[in-house]
Amino acid sequence: MKKSLFKRAIAVAAAAPLALTQCLINANAESNDAVQTTATAQAESSSKITLDDLLYIPANKTVSDWNQLVWAKLATRTQRDGTFNLTELAKEAVEHAGQFKDVADYALNELIIPNGVKYQITDNNDVVITGHISEPDFNRNLSLTSGNALAIQAENYKAPNLTKIDFSDISVEGDFKITFETSKLGAGTEVPIKFEYKTTADNKVYAAGQLFDLALDTMAKVKAKGDAALEKEIPAQFVDKAKADYAEKIKNVTDKIEKAKRNFEKALKAEKSGEYANVAGVIAKANTWLKNHNINKQIPATATDIAAKSIVTKAYDQLLNDFSQEHDINITAADLGKFADSLENIKGSLAKAVANGEATFKDAEQAEVKAYVESLGYAFVDSYKKVTAKVDFSGINTTDAGSVAVKIERVLVTNTTSTTSSTTTTTTTTTESTTSTTESTTESTTSSSTTSTTESTTSSTTTESTTSTTESTTSTTESTTSSTSSSTTSTTESTTSSTTTTVPPEVVETTSIIKSYVTADTQPAYYVSIEDAFDKAQISNVVLHERYIKGYEINGKNYVSGEGENTKDITADVNFGLATPSNTYQSGSTSFKYEVPVYANGEVLKDIDGKNVTVTVYIALKGDANLDNLVDSNDASQVLAYYAKVSTNNTDVYSVNLSKSALATSPTSEYEEFAAFLADVHYGADKNVERSVKKDNRLIDSNDAAYILAFYARRSSADYNGKTDRDIWNEVLKKA
Repeated sequence: MKKSLFKRAIAVAAAAPLALTQCLINANAESNDAVQTTATAQAESSSKITLDDLLYIPANKTVSDWNQLVWAKLATRTQRDGTFNLTELAKEAVEHAGQFKDVADYALNELIIPNGVKYQITDNNDVVITGHISEPDFNRNLSLTSGNALAIQAENYKAPNLTKIDFSDISVEGDFKITFETSKLGAGTEVPIKFEYKTTADNKVYAAGQLFDLALDTMAKVKAKGDAALEKEIPAQFVDKAKADYAEKIKNVTDKIEKAKRNFEKALKAEKSGEYANVAGVIAKANTWLKNHNINKQIPATATDIAAKSIVTKAYDQLLNDFSQEHDINITAADLGKFADSLENIKGSLAKAVANGEATFKDAEQAEVKAYVESLGYAFVDSYKKVTAKVDFSGINTTDAGSVAVKIERVLVTNTTSTTSSTTTTTTTTTESTTSTTESTTESTTSSSTTSTTESTTSSTTTESTTSTTESTTSTTESTTSSTSSSTTSTTESTTSSTTTTVPPEVVETTSIIKSYVTADTQPAYYVSIEDAFDKAQISNVVLHERYIKGYEINGKNYVSGEGENTKDITADVNFGLATPSNTYQSGSTSFKYEVPVYANGEVLKDIDGKNVTVTVYIALKGDANLDNLVDSNDASQVLAYYAKVSTNNTDVYSVNLSKSALATSPTSEYEEFAAFLADVHYGADKNVERSVKKDNRLIDSNDAAYILAFYARRSSADYNGKTDRDIWNEVLKKA
């Protein structure tokens, strides 16, 4: 598309009336009703998705609903998990790995593929890809690896033990997870992406950008092990030489990692921009760069050629077949290549680790658009589509790696109908006619009879119509001999003017909330059944998110122009409604665990999935150390036994179980901490300030056992039948 078209579009758009502009604003759906939008998208999900489906925009809209179509397809998928078959892809990758062929073969076919690379579509429609990387054998003799470097030294110095070094304390085995938050497609076109790699040995989590440091740290540890082995296995007079040779080999590996890291960091800081007529121009520039940097590779001249390459076709088809086992996606690599080649006026920029791009392409629905525009009384000039993409990888050094956003819209070029005016003037004049008669005895004179219509004007839309007529007078006077008559009719001008005028419609800006939800940080807490209130310290950073659609109401019809989100901290407004520890506790509960809904302004707060926002609480009887919903001598005995054990030989409290309950599976378990809270009866454990104190900071001793026995004795006595547990504990602890 010629660049002049943009100038035409801008010039004409500036003159186009507001009515047409607003009529063609994206509506996302035919109304602001999010439920209707979802239902429509789900209805569309019954067929296969094609590229044309994603690019399609109805004639009366300006933005593609591709995101809602994809969301609906994911929501209605029955096959929601599976495993990628990477065998053939691995063969192609190894074949093109050059000097790293044996390394690629080992990594793919021994460390990754046997474990399975899996995908899952979650309940909220996110797509999650997971896999496991096995522990590599650092003794393995592979080209350009530490194992190869040691094997060379083993052969040079006849030291076979150099190929049998114990690297068991160096571990990089772990699991990777890539999350595409496609659940967001229901309300927008941006997909956040998360990545994490968690090592098996220490559960440490690495972001994508941190894997370079993991690799370098691992190589440093491997080198240290190798140096120690060289010193042990090689005669002293040869050690320095052997270590130098080994260090050089290792440096070849670490240099490549360092170079990759530098290029990665350079990309995060790079600032570039460019404009190209088409994709072929982009590829041509890339090939020039490769040539200028003495890289003996050339990219195929067009996107169609790239898509036709065997490695691309096999990879795409295999991955698509694995993910779309229901065969509900009908988009081929050739389709994507052809579409890419159709793009024109390509613009791209990179700054602060955010890449932005846009391009135009032909409007497949142009005929329908033309008919629609002309039906509204406007002159159609042109229409085309524009795709805008944004790739944000600024968070690559965190697990929130980045996001991808794609918007497809129609650009309409139109004009208003011209204004015409016509005027017709007609004038008729009748000259005076006089007759005179003389008689002897009578004279009658009629001096003048005049009718005059001065002007008659009619305007079809805005001007008034006026008719003015002068008065008519007749006068008679007696006379003897003369009679004179004069009659005059004069029509001076008659004008008709017709003008076509555009009257701007009444426009009212609107904002509609389409989704409201809350995010919050929560932590569990312990309570005894005699408490009257839950602790608001359990919940913090409570933020209300309100997603909205902005638009306009024009002549009674609604049109959507964009969307956004407002946030507000409502932490100060939250409460737990009417729930308290005393009315939440149930004596028949065996888990003692409850989820308490959080309220604000009388309403239960909801999370992004529509579920209640809750805090986790553990509630039991004060003094119930063995968690059996009773307070008796058994609890006192367990407290005394625990006190005896931790009072001797400086025994660590986390090596001894206080509670004999099956729930307290270890001295460090959640229920063991809960039991310590319940047993610590004299420490003010029913006060909020002491709620978070851990077992190792509690003084649980014979005093607690005595108080528990005192409570048990009173509770068992008929004299206290009318007393509540709170009354008895207040008496036991001498509280008013």
